[in-house]
Amino acid sequence: MAELKVIADTSFLMIPGLFGVDVISELNRLVERRYVLVVPSPVVGELKKLSKLGTSAERSAARLALALVKRGKVIEARGSADEAVLAAAGGGDCVAATTDAALRKGLRGLGVPVVFLRQKSHLALDGRIW
Repeated sequence: MAELKVIADTSFLMIPGLFGVDVISELNRLVERRYVLVVPSPVVGELKKLSKLGTSAERSAARLALALVKRGKVIEARGSADEAVLAAAGGGDCVAATTDAALRKGLRGLGVPVVFLRQKSHLALDGRIW
């Protein structure tokens, strides 16, 4: 079975810093197969900007998110972070990870399963992983 791509957006990567949820353990629980965390380059750009210009909580969460990015694979992409996530998810055999309701709706419209934060305490999956 091929390695599953988990395409993460900014809001997802900031979950550990904002809500204290271990997203890696939660992904292991939900996905139950080999996966690689994929982060589009515009998402990294947003995190770098937030780590310098955000509120105190955002700066701290963004720095933690940037450390998490190092555990994954950064892919080059153009456009906004949301556009980059949508484009990367169009390749198939992937799951997207976001807390952004509008992005989640767009991804589900494309038939992409979405991992999201539920009750600020754990991750849940909307859709099925094949």
